[in-house]
Amino acid sequence: MTHTHLKMIKCCSIKNNTIYIDHQTVYHTTEESFDSFIELAYRNFKFNYPKFFKMDRLAKLGFIASEFLLQGQSLLSRYAPDKIGLLLANQSSSLDTDLKYAELMHQGIPSPATFVYTLPNIVNGEICIRHGIKGENTFFISDDFEINTQVDYIMSLFHEHHIDACIGGWVELLDNQYECFMYLVEANQDLTAPEFSINNIQNNYYKSQSYA
Repeated sequence: MTHTHLKMIKCCSIKNNTIYIDHQTVYHTTEESFDSFIELAYRNFKFNYPKFFKMDRLAKLGFIASEFLLQGQSLLSRYAPDKIGLLLANQSSSLDTDLKYAELMHQGIPSPATFVYTLPNIVNGEICIRHGIKGENTFFISDDFEINTQVDYIMSLFHEHHIDACIGGWVELLDNQYECFMYLVEANQDLTAPEFSINNIQNNYYKSQSYA
């Protein structure tokens, strides 16, 4: 497959107890805590994936974003599993769960179920298992969302024919502070879809930052 037209097919943002698809609100609750909000979103849309309740908070955030992002996309009907990539990033790594595990250790009750989430790329693993993704899989840690680096990386994967579709984004959570911006890129001939470029990803991400 040639990759002359890379398009941003869809984006999903989660912030302030609200889920947005292409900057349109699809779910909102007045619940103040992240845990209540994310569980209500899961139950409201009946995603039917019981393993969700075993995930840590970071994985739950990425999982819900990917569910909305990939609704109606049928990627596996169009691409081989190893031709779908996933590149995410955040600032706090798995610190939210690391602190929880450290407290359990201090109490003398270390939990293997908690320990398994003390790596940030576990969120990638949960998304890949759920959606059958087997291509390039990377999680970056940086002080800010380095959009230029991520977009360049994804473009190189397309141009070197390692992938035909890719999910990219930023999934940050620590305590009750969280935000997620995730987007889907494909080699697509749809002239109405925006081009996949640094400027377009920046514009969409910064727009998501303006949500009240």
